[in-house]
Amino acid sequence: MASRDEILKAWDEAIAVAQNREDPSDDEMDAATAAICAKPPGVTRDDITGALRSSVEELKGEVASADRALRILEAMVKEREGKLPGLPGGPPLKH
Repeated sequence: MASRDEILKAWDEAIAVAQNREDPSDDEMDAATAAICAKPPGVTRDDITGALRSSVEELKGEVASADRALRILEAMVKEREGKLPGLPGGPPLKH
């Protein structure tokens, strides 16, 4: 049984021939699936679907985490606006 990472790598290699890799046609996805299923050790369509879904969920989590970090950083920047040393509203410069 191939691991999720092996299936995803095989998917990337098989779909690389698609004209538009970001939005492959149904025929291109079917061809990629058939190519992966034809390789040992007998990967099934369900294995491929599961690996792709898992990858998408992982990416959604990464995007959500990055979005949270961005919102925190934006709040920090907003809080500091006008409060930098030597600027109006900010503390005096110290020597």
